Amino acid sequence: MNLSDLPARELARLDAVCLEYESSLRQVADGEPAPSDLTSIQSLVERHGGEHADLLRSELEAIRAEIDGDLGIHGDSGELTQVLAASNDTPSREAAALDTPAVDAMKMDDSLRSTPSAEARVKKALAKVASDGSSDSLPPLGTEIGPYRLDGVLGRGGMGVVYRATDTRLERSVAVKMLSIDGHPNLVERFQREAKAVASLTHPNIVELFDVGVHEGMPYAVMEHLRGETLMRRMESRRTDVAPITTQMVRYWGRQLAEALATSHASGVIHRDLKPENVMLVGRRSGSPTPSPANSNTISGHSIAMQSSNETSLPSVKLFDFGLSRVGRAVFGPGESDPESQHEDAGNDEANEAKTRAGMILGTPGYMAPEQARGETVTPAADVFSLGCVLFEAFYGRPAFTGKSPASRYAAVLEKTPLPDPGRRRDDIALADLIMAMMRKVPAERPTAATVVAALSSGGAILPANDGETLATPMDGASMTQPIRIAGGVSRRRFVEMIGGSFAGALVGMSGLSGNWAKLNRIRSIGVLSFTPATQVETKNEVDPQPARGRMLQRGELLAGLVANELSRLEGLSVPKYVPMTASFPDQYRDAASRLEVDALVTGTFTEATGAQPGFMDVNIQIICAESGTQIWGKVIRTSGGDNLIEQNHLARQVASAINRSLLENPHESRPRDPGAFTCLLKGRTQADPDSIDGMRSALKCFDSALSEDPNYAPAHAGKGLTSLTLAGRVADEEAQELIIQAQRSIESALELDTTNVEARLASAMLMYQRLGDLKPARDILLALSKEANNSWQVFHQLGWVQLMLYEEMAGVVSLRRAASLHSTSKLLQSDLARAQWFVANKRRAIDEATGVMPKTDGNQVGPESFTRGLLIDLYEHSSDLKLAADLDPGLNWSESDGADRYWELREARLETLPYGPYGPTLNETILQLRRTDVVTREPAEQRLARLLQTRSPMLPLLLIKHPQFDSIRTLPAAGEAFPVLRPGVV
Repeated sequence: MNLSDLPARELARLDAVCLEYESSLRQVADGEPAPSDLTSIQSLVERHGGEHADLLRSELEAIRAEIDGDLGIHGDSGELTQVLAASNDTPSREAAALDTPAVDAMKMDDSLRSTPSAEARVKKALAKVASDGSSDSLPPLGTEIGPYRLDGVLGRGGMGVVYRATDTRLERSVAVKMLSIDGHPNLVERFQREAKAVASLTHPNIVELFDVGVHEGMPYAVMEHLRGETLMRRMESRRTDVAPITTQMVRYWGRQLAEALATSHASGVIHRDLKPENVMLVGRRSGSPTPSPANSNTISGHSIAMQSSNETSLPSVKLFDFGLSRVGRAVFGPGESDPESQHEDAGNDEANEAKTRAGMILGTPGYMAPEQARGETVTPAADVFSLGCVLFEAFYGRPAFTGKSPASRYAAVLEKTPLPDPGRRRDDIALADLIMAMMRKVPAERPTAATVVAALSSGGAILPANDGETLATPMDGASMTQPIRIAGGVSRRRFVEMIGGSFAGALVGMSGLSGNWAKLNRIRSIGVLSFTPATQVETKNEVDPQPARGRMLQRGELLAGLVANELSRLEGLSVPKYVPMTASFPDQYRDAASRLEVDALVTGTFTEATGAQPGFMDVNIQIICAESGTQIWGKVIRTSGGDNLIEQNHLARQVASAINRSLLENPHESRPRDPGAFTCLLKGRTQADPDSIDGMRSALKCFDSALSEDPNYAPAHAGKGLTSLTLAGRVADEEAQELIIQAQRSIESALELDTTNVEARLASAMLMYQRLGDLKPARDILLALSKEANNSWQVFHQLGWVQLMLYEEMAGVVSLRRAASLHSTSKLLQSDLARAQWFVANKRRAIDEATGVMPKTDGNQVGPESFTRGLLIDLYEHSSDLKLAADLDPGLNWSESDGADRYWELREARLETLPYGPYGPTLNETILQLRRTDVVTREPAEQRLARLLQTRSPMLPLLLIKHPQFDSIRTLPAAGEAFPVLRPGVV
């Protein structure tokens, strides 16, 4: 087995071990201590090898052999290592990675200059470092390569040695980068790729390529000699303590780097290794464009950046070292191909896996994007992430992702979110928020480089300038190779060539943001999905909304319930009841939005904050477009990490603000005597689902817990009263009577404390028509509540039934349909909508609607809430079609040859498992007894009605007035006395 045969995740794990091993060896080679277990191949293999120990060992041995050749650790080179460590100007980690550092690598410490032998040893050491394993493979100083004379060694770059040379024709200093190809054919391809990448780019902030060639079989490239210092050196504390990096510097340098990236991306080039060591700060060259005055709109080169006059004194940046760049097909000429993508269209898994590995092992931990670290396809968004890391470090004075080893920095990039310093953030909030947006984990959620240019040029931010808020800009991974048509028939690539990469990119980026703002402003309905821990593995499981059913709610479910509860108070915005449901991928989001019947979704992830603010958590809250299943807005918000949901309700206010609405505090709910009461209230509302009797029982316990925290908390009294009354319609008579008494007391208490409470007034209206038969006063209350609480499915559900009972049938169906849309995952509400069609004599539509939402069976088992199945059995039995009714119950072993009497006998035994509807045991039994044909002696109708009126089950009014099976007792005088609507001539 080869490394290329391994799955990407396992390969990434082994790569991390190899990187850590290489880092430790180089640390030792530089004279610094390193843990012995990190430099021992045997130790690493034993700890990390597993079933692929042999592969890991061979990789580690290859790394050791390479470093032996590079730095001379074995044999008589111990003295060499000591000499290198003694020199103050030994190539550091910055210089070792530079193409053209300004430091002359031949300088020596004074103590070494006084000793000729030491000087000789240093020269020998540097020559060997420059030779990539063989002191004879690269030309010595003084060699002339065409018109270029090699004068000195600037450093060792990513592909070989960088010489300081003189162009004898123009008498100018240049940098010559040369690669020794012995044993390194893969590096040749990278070298050629870099040369082609740089040659295709023309931008004042990208290193300029003058010439390429081959000398004695070794390829070389001639570039401009940059004189200055790397951004890494500028950020060292010894420099920043004396001359701090200002926000103006960060904006200026960030804008220039973003311009460089926008140009390279427009040309199909992704850098893939942007880091402070690959950014040079240089003085303005003579003849370079003069900064345009503030607020001018002149275009300088490829830039639309507007500079203020005091920026002219700042050094400019140069982006270099494109050795790890990925070059799109557009860069290659006819007959040429991209070596990384030549198999892309062939669907060759092995080729794709090899390409993945190449992307995985290239780059710098702590700066490479998460998708790059995982070995996934790298897009321009990866460069934006790296730029965000660079700007974070420049702005805050510390790296965004830290760790003692490459492996730990890999993990940090994948799992952690950088924590801004609040004090520094206040210096430039817009800049701080833009930086955080650039480091979003999901590539499509990051702004484009062109968008970053526009944001930094404006002095503000295109992204909303508060608390890490971002608008996700569409990121088309194919944009490097597929021309996009723009108005007038000009392709995007031609458009870029015509007016400049950054300017065109900025227009495209801003149009994407404008589109997202438009989508946000068009949202009229929004659903809330469960929030999940940031570390939770995303799965492609089917979206499956399920009520809590009394189980303990998770933190992410509480957050989602909180957001849904708060958003439901907004006028003109439809917010369905929250039911636990998760999604991670676009197709899942689209499915979830379809189930909830909404324009958009709110979801997010959370992680516990560490460091300076223990007890807090960071919530990455997002708005997802229902049509595309992609994010259109996002924000990282730090909030309390405890169970005090009152302290977290600002999450919903941020969402409301994003969709251009204002969410005010609800003092009646959010100011209990104890904050725990509000948390218990939210738990109760989430548990109180009509599809689950267990959930409603659990909800009552939650409301009791809230009242134990604050006995005068009106919302908890109201929730207890409403849930008690709802549950009473589903249970046996004795328990139902206790629940009704409990409901009456709770409703009374709630209204004494708050006469405006919606749930208390709703429950009061329910008591009014269920116990007293006062349908019209109840309808008037419910109509008023439907305007006041436009997101209460319970209000519309009760209003629909009352309207049907008052023979306002069309209005009743409309109200029930509204209730079903506000709780579209509820099987009970879906069945009630079909039931209403039957009750208004639309039998065929009732059958169609019920059949469309009927859940599947599992063998002889039916779900505990198979409401639609029970409804269809009820309907078919009433039509005397016992065969169709029997087919709907997998546990009813009956055939037509058994006869009707046998059917009723079996049906009675199955009634508790599969009732006709959510009416409670007594009323379901009544329907069966009124329908049976095998009963010799029937209970007199008057006696049966009297018994039903005595218990007054909450569902009795609806069945007595509207259910077809009650025709025989509906006309009795006692029925009219109890419910005046049944009196002749009343309606």
